[in-house]
Amino acid sequence: MKYAFLCYVLFLLNGFYQGQSLTVQVFDSIRNVPLADATVYCVEYDQTVMTNASGNSVFPLNVKSSLTFKIIALGYRSAFFTALQGQNVVQIRVLPVHLDMHEVTVSSGALTQSNKNPFHIESQKMSALGMISNLTLGEALAKIPGVYNAALGNGISKPVIRGMQGMRVVTLLNGLRLEGQQWGGDHGIGITSLGVSAVEVIKGPASLLYGADALGGVVYLVDAPFAPSNARALEFQTEGFSNTLGGRAQFIYKESYRKFRWFVASTYSNHADFQLPSGKFAKNSRFNDFGAKVNMSYTGKRSLYSLRYTASHSVAGIPGHTHDTLATPLTFQVDERERSYELPAQFFQNHLLQATANFYRDRYEVMAMYGATVNRLIEFDEKVTIPSLSMNLSNHLAQVKWLVKWKKSTRLTAGIQAMLQQNVNAVNASDTLIPNAKSMDVGGYLNVNHEYYSWTFQAGLRFDRRTIYGIDLPFQDKMSFNGLNGSIGAVRSSESIVFRTSLSSGFRAPHLTELFSNGYHHGALRYEVGKTSLIPEKAIQLDVTMEWNQAHGALVFNPFVSYIKDYIYLEPMGVLFDGIPGYRYVQNNAVLFSGLDLSYHVHPHFAHGLHWEISLSYLHVSALGDSAVSMIPQPRMQHVLRYEFESTNFLKIKEINVQSTTMGAQNNVAYLETTSKAYHVLDFSLVFAFGKADQFTIKGGGRNVLNATYIDHLSRLKNIQMPFPGRNIFLGVGYNFNRNFKNKPYEN
Repeated sequence: MKYAFLCYVLFLLNGFYQGQSLTVQVFDSIRNVPLADATVYCVEYDQTVMTNASGNSVFPLNVKSSLTFKIIALGYRSAFFTALQGQNVVQIRVLPVHLDMHEVTVSSGALTQSNKNPFHIESQKMSALGMISNLTLGEALAKIPGVYNAALGNGISKPVIRGMQGMRVVTLLNGLRLEGQQWGGDHGIGITSLGVSAVEVIKGPASLLYGADALGGVVYLVDAPFAPSNARALEFQTEGFSNTLGGRAQFIYKESYRKFRWFVASTYSNHADFQLPSGKFAKNSRFNDFGAKVNMSYTGKRSLYSLRYTASHSVAGIPGHTHDTLATPLTFQVDERERSYELPAQFFQNHLLQATANFYRDRYEVMAMYGATVNRLIEFDEKVTIPSLSMNLSNHLAQVKWLVKWKKSTRLTAGIQAMLQQNVNAVNASDTLIPNAKSMDVGGYLNVNHEYYSWTFQAGLRFDRRTIYGIDLPFQDKMSFNGLNGSIGAVRSSESIVFRTSLSSGFRAPHLTELFSNGYHHGALRYEVGKTSLIPEKAIQLDVTMEWNQAHGALVFNPFVSYIKDYIYLEPMGVLFDGIPGYRYVQNNAVLFSGLDLSYHVHPHFAHGLHWEISLSYLHVSALGDSAVSMIPQPRMQHVLRYEFESTNFLKIKEINVQSTTMGAQNNVAYLETTSKAYHVLDFSLVFAFGKADQFTIKGGGRNVLNATYIDHLSRLKNIQMPFPGRNIFLGVGYNFNRNFKNKPYEN
C-alpha cells in the first residue's frame, strides 16, 4: 500500500514537472535527424538552452502566454517561432543554407523578424565587425554600410549615420540612452565594446520608439547573452598593436542557473602616440581606458527582472592643440613617441545603471525601465591643478511600454518615456562652455503593426516636449519645445525577395550647447557661441529597401531621401579669440540629404568556404540657400574576401580575411571647409584555432598594410593635416571555456 501511494505521488510530481516545462525539439528539415548543440533562445525570459544529442532543449517554463523563440545552428537558417499557450512540446525543423539573411532583431525590446519590419535595420555581430581588429568601438561601427566614424586621433571617436552625428544620432545600450558625446566634436561615445555582442543601426528619423533627437538614426548596442542554463563560461582575449606599441586585454565570466543568471567583465587598453606613414609620430595622440560590467537577470513565474551596471574611465591626449600662431602641420609630428599623458588631455568617466522588469500575460506584455547615467568630463589645458573644463552630466531615465496582442495578426505598442538631465560645472574650472541647467524630456507614442498575408503594415504617432529650466544665466528663465511625429510603412516578404518602404518624420529640440555656448572648446580647437533664438529641427525621410536572397547570394538595395528644415550648424565667424577661431550656431532654412546604401554577399557553391562581400555607401547633401553642411562623408566602397577552412586537425587555420576600403574624393564642402582626396586602405587577418572545440584562437594581421598616407574627410585632425596611422600589425590570443554544472539540473 505504501509503495502504491509513493508511486502515485511520484506520478503526480512528474505530471506537475511536465506542466511546468517546455521541450523544444530541433531537427534537420532535409535529413529529418535531430540537431545537437543548437542554440535555443527564449526572448521574453532571456534564457538560452543548448540541444542535447537527441535534439531536445528543456525550458523550465509554463507557457501560459505565447513565448518567442529563436534557434541558431551552424550551417542552418535561423528559425523564428512562437510557442502558444498550453504547449509542452514543440518540434522545429531548420533548413540547411549557405547564407542566412532572415535574422531576428530585438531592438528596444520589441521582437521583430527582419523580413516583417518596414524599417531596414542593419544588424551585425561584433565578432564579424572585429574580423580586422579595431582600437575603438567607433572603428568597428564604421564597417556597417551607411555608418562612418568621426575621430580625433585614435582615442576619441563617434558614429556618423548618413552624414549626421552627435546630437542627431541616439546611442542606446540595451535600451538605455547614452548621453555625453553631445558636448562637442571631440567627445566620443564614452564606452567600449566590452561585453557587447551585436549592434543594430536604424538609419534616418527613428524617434517613434527611441525618443526625440534621432534625426540621423539610432545605434542600438546589445549586451552579450548569458551562459546557457546550468552552465558556466569564461572568455579571455588579448591583443597587441605595433603602430601604437599598445594592447588590450579583456575577460568575461558567466554563470547561469534555472532562474538566476549573471556575468562580470573587465577590460583595459593602453596605447602610445600612433605612428604616421612617414615614420614620425602624432604628438599627444596617446590614450588608455578601463571598463567594467556586471549584469544580472532573474526569471519569475511570468516575469523577468534584470540589473546592469557599466563603468568606464578613459584618459586621452588631445592632438593638434597649440597657442602658437605660427604653427605648421610639422609642429604636431614628432620624432619620438610618449605613453604617459601630457597636457592638454581629456579625462572621461561614465557610469551606467539600468533596472528593467518585464511582465507577461495572455494578451499583453508590460516593460518598465529605470536608468541613471553619470558622465564626468574634465579637460586640462595648461595647468594640471586647474581644469579648463569640468562638467558633470547626470541623467535619470524612465519608461513604461505596453504590448497588446489585439488579434493574431495585429499588435499594439504604446509607451511613455521621460528623461531628467542636469549639467553642473565645477567652480574651479577656468572656462565654462555651457551654463548650469536642467532639462526635462517627456514623450508618448502609439504604434500599430498588422499582418495581412505576405504584407506587414505599420503606423505610429509620437509627441515630445522638452523643457529647459534652472539656467544659470541672467535674463533667462526657461524654454520649452514641442514636437509631433509619425511614421507609416509597409513590407512585403517572400522566400527570396523582401520589399519595404517607410515614410517617417523627426523632431530635435536645440541642445544646451547650441543655445548657450560661450567659451573655449580646446579639444575641438574653436571658440563656440550659441544662439538662444534657435528653433527645433524638423525632418522627414522616405526610405526604400529591396532585398534579394538566394542560397548562394544576397543583395540589399537601399536608396533614401531626407529633408531637414531649420538645420542647426556651426558657422565660422572669421575672428580669433586668443588665437582660436570663433564659430557660432546658426540655422539654415532647409537641407536635403539623399543617397544610396548597397551591399552584395556572394557565397559560391563550388567554393564552400569562400565569402565575398561588397558594400557601397554614397551621400549627397544640398543646403538650400548656402553651403551650410560640413563633414559630409566621402563615397565609400568596401570589399571583404573571407575564406573559412574545414579541418579536424588539432591546430588548424580557421579563416583568412582580406578587406579593401576605397574612399572617393569629397568636393562638396561648406564655407571655409577644404576638400578631401580619394584614398585606398588594405587590411587582412589570419585566424588559427586549436584545442578541444577550438577553445584557443590566435589572430594576426595588419591594418593599412600598404602604409598609405591619407586623411579622411571626417577626421577632426584634418585642419592640421594630420594623416591617419600607418601600417599596424596586430596579434591576439583568445580562450573560450564552457562547461555544464554537474548534477545540478535547474538549480537556483
